[in-house]
Amino acid sequence: MNLEPEQLSHIGNGYSGCRVDADYGSVSQKWLLIHSEQATKREQVTFYKNLDKNITKELKALGELKKKQFACAVDAEQAMSDFANQCHLLGFAQSTIVKEPIYSGRGRPKKDEKPTGYHYLIDATPYTDLEKVKLAKLKVGMFILATNDTDNTDLTMVALLEHYKSQQKVERGFRFLKSPEFLTSSIFLKKPQRIEALLMIMTLSLLVYASLEHKIRESLTKTEEFFPSMVKNKTTTKPTARWVFLKFEGIDTLEFGGQSFITGVQEHQTRLLKLLGVLYEAVYS
Repeated sequence: MNLEPEQLSHIGNGYSGCRVDADYGSVSQKWLLIHSEQATKREQVTFYKNLDKNITKELKALGELKKKQFACAVDAEQAMSDFANQCHLLGFAQSTIVKEPIYSGRGRPKKDEKPTGYHYLIDATPYTDLEKVKLAKLKVGMFILATNDTDNTDLTMVALLEHYKSQQKVERGFRFLKSPEFLTSSIFLKKPQRIEALLMIMTLSLLVYASLEHKIRESLTKTEEFFPSMVKNKTTTKPTARWVFLKFEGIDTLEFGGQSFITGVQEHQTRLLKLLGVLYEAVYS
């Protein structure tokens, strides 16, 4: 579909969008076409870098089409029409169908020799269509969000975009599945009940993990405290829970004379435990 910039409404935080009623796979849907200013700045560099490459690619495809022989003029015209519709950057000043005779022998035909038939070739003069380039540039930074919840009046453009962006937190939470340390490939469960049980445990673990990470970051931000960053000699107020776990390694329990002592606690660990509260401090006291 063709979308003009004037159809986009401001959503906020560098986003603008337009709602469209659609039917896909015989399912009524609401599509939200979104333009992102940040994505546009990021993708424009790639767009201009690939512009010449994509034009050359279409010119090469045209060269292959011009070599192809067709049995009749109608087939050649249809092939040219289909190709022109598929071109995203090229236009054609003119296109003609050339009728060429076919002779029985090789080489130059004899004088007054009649052809045994005819084949048809395409001859087209291409140019870079600036309107198509402009349209392709408008698509930079654009993406579509679709929902089949068409009756929900509360699902505004802002709400739909927020729901979409919130999924990233869940996706980031489960990225540990790709880590070789997790040994995902060694887990094999055959029964559906066991798979469901594992999913429940993983989801619950992720909930605890995300909750702790949120608490740590919130506490550091409110108190203007900091935690050692993954970058050497740097600090951060937004450490990941995994990084905090790694920075808490080296703490041991020493048993002596019937008493237990916690050893190896460093200053940055003590500060963080104090921020989290007495329950956390009690574990390491």
